[in-house]
Amino acid sequence: MNTVLQLRPRQPAATLIAWQFLGQPLHQWPSWVQACCSLRSGMNGKLELRHERRSGTQIVYMEEWLVKDLDGSVCFYTAAELSRDFEV
Repeated sequence: MNTVLQLRPRQPAATLIAWQFLGQPLHQWPSWVQACCSLRSGMNGKLELRHERRSGTQIVYMEEWLVKDLDGSVCFYTAAELSRDFEV
């Protein structure tokens, strides 16, 4: 006998954590950002937040966002993508 259950989460709207890179010093970053990112000066002289992922390094520029997902993974978004994909 096979049983299929359709489940709904108790809290349907899960809350994700977002943080905007504005050039803050390292000690002001959330711990989850400190764990996966480093700060460098890019070839053009602009500050780059380097987000280390298994698939490679992503560059997060000033005013872009990092979002911590429910499973602990971190993705980056521009301001336009953040407002399009999420409800604040």
